[in-house]
Parts: sequence; C-alpha cells; structure tokens
Amino acid sequence: MAQSPKSKAQSPVERIEQLRHDIRRHEELYYVAGAPEISDTEFDALLRELQELEGAHPELVTADSPTQRVGGRPVEGFATVEHLAPMLSLDNAYSEDELRAFDDRVRKGSGRSPVGYVAELKIDGLSLALQYQDGVLTRGATRGDGVRGDEVTSNVRTIRAIPLAVRAGPKGLVEIRGEVYLPRTAFERLNHEREEHGEPLFANPRNAAAGAMRNLDPGLVTKRGLSAFFYQVLPPATVQPATHAATLESLSRWGVPVEKHWRRCDDINQVWEFCEEWRDRRHSLPFETDGVVVKVDDLTLRERLGSTSKFPRGAIAFKFTAEQATTRLEKI
Repeated sequence: MAQSPKSKAQSPVERIEQLRHDIRRHEELYYVAGAPEISDTEFDALLRELQELEGAHPELVTADSPTQRVGGRPVEGFATVEHLAPMLSLDNAYSEDELRAFDDRVRKGSGRSPVGYVAELKIDGLSLALQYQDGVLTRGATRGDGVRGDEVTSNVRTIRAIPLAVRAGPKGLVEIRGEVYLPRTAFERLNHEREEHGEPLFANPRNAAAGAMRNLDPGLVTKRGLSAFFYQVLPPATVQPATHAATLESLSRWGVPVEKHWRRCDDINQVWEFCEEWRDRRHSLPFETDGVVVKVDDLTLRERLGSTSKFPRGAIAFKFTAEQATTRLEKI
C-alpha cells in the first residue's frame, strides 16, 4: 500500500491510529526489510499529517507515536543507569589458528564435538542497550563501563531504525542489545559538510556515531542519519529462545532490525569459511565492519561456559587484518 487514504467516515482517533500503523509499517519496510514501498516525500507527508492531527488533539498523543521521535529539548547532561546484566567486551582472534584455539577451549569446556556457532558481521558502531516495558521503548543506554552507561533515551528515539514499540514481543521488562552505527553514505556526507565549515573530520564512522550519541541536543542527532542493528535479548526466562539463531529470528519478527547476513554454522570449519567469504566482500556493504562475531549457538551451553572477569567464554570476535594506505610525498 503506497498511500494512506483517508475515509470520510474516519474520526480523528481512527485516522491517527491508521497513520501510526502505516508509518510504522513503512519504517519497518525501509529499515528492517530493506524494501521501501513509498518515497521519502510520501513518507514525510504521512508523518506531517499525523503531527497536525496530534497537534489538534494533544490528548491522543502516546509515547510510542512516530511523532515522538523528532525534536525534544536539549538535555543538561546524561544520567548514569545500570544495565540488567553486565555488557562484557569480547576477546579477539586475529588468525585462523587463534579462532580454532577458541573452538578447542569451547569443545573442552562443553564436552561436545563439534559445537554449533552463529557467525555475524561485526558492526563497527557504538554498543547500545534498549529497554522495553510491555513492548514500548522506555530507555536507551550506552555500554559505558559495562555495568553502567549513559542514559541517552532522547537521542535513541530520533533513530528511525529503532522501533518505539515492538510487535508481538514478550510482556514485562526486556532489554535488547545491539549497535548504533553511521552508514557509509551518511559518514561521507557528514565529513563533507564538516570540511566545508572548516571543522575537523571524523576518523571513522564509529567515532562519528559515538559523537552523535553524546550530543545533548536530540535535534542535532536526528540530522546525523544514524541506524542500528540488534542481536541480543534479556527477556523473562519463560520466553528465552533456546538458541542464538532463534533469538535473531525472534527479533526480526518483532520488527527489530537485525543484520541479515548472519549464518548458523555446524562447526568451526564453516565459521572460518564465513570469515574468508567476508574478508573482501565486506567492502560492498553500506556500513563498516571490521570482523566477524562468533557465538556458541546453544544458549544453555553458552551460559554454562560462563565468562572470565572481562570476556564471555562462549563468544569471540575475529578481526580482519587492518588495511593500510601508502601516501607518496611528491615534494616539500
């Protein structure tokens, strides 16, 4: 459906509900499915009509309305909040031997051979933890020191890839974790604008994304064009999926953006094939990735493997070799 036709019989309440439904649907088609059905101009027209209707009927405004993404007053500072569980860093592997050594440790610790994994492209962004209460976004926080982070909800709400409400998700309090990032095109546009204004350029998209999330003015964050992918859920135990692959599938069903190239691997050999495949192919992606995150697929096993003081034992980040450019000095 490309348009949101208005019925003569529709009341303001009905029209507002239809517009919200249609806008959310088009946001999901664009950011989750990657298959937009309408132009940006048509989308803006739907949003503008909703803003006008809600302006005329402020009693009908809800926290999860698409209009509540935009605007907002600058905040004086970010509060520090505690995560539901620590957000640990990942240990790194820089070679096939180191990746296979990780598999050896997992197999010895689990008593299984082979062990199934999920391989995901490592998003070069800023870690983020979102909390939803009964399906409605209530809080967004940066990773911080892993135990506590900055509460950046006002900025999170401006990122259109992040749903203000998830559909068919679990009830109660749920924390969804992932990465906020700056797409290549948005990064290039941002640095071009900074160059024109004589401002220092950002070294990479990750620094630009981190800088945006630390901005105290949500209106300025909106202009950056940030996006996001998610990969972890801390739900009530009654709805915990059995595998990491099932977690990613659940997130997609809820309308949460998941990086689509992830793969379920039967053993470490298939993981290495995935890493080799994306070593060069990654340059075709619309975002920066510097490696592959490898996670034990069985969540019960992953929990049993536990963690060190810094890293989970059931996951590791394989890092691609950093690319270097050579500059030749012509003259002084």
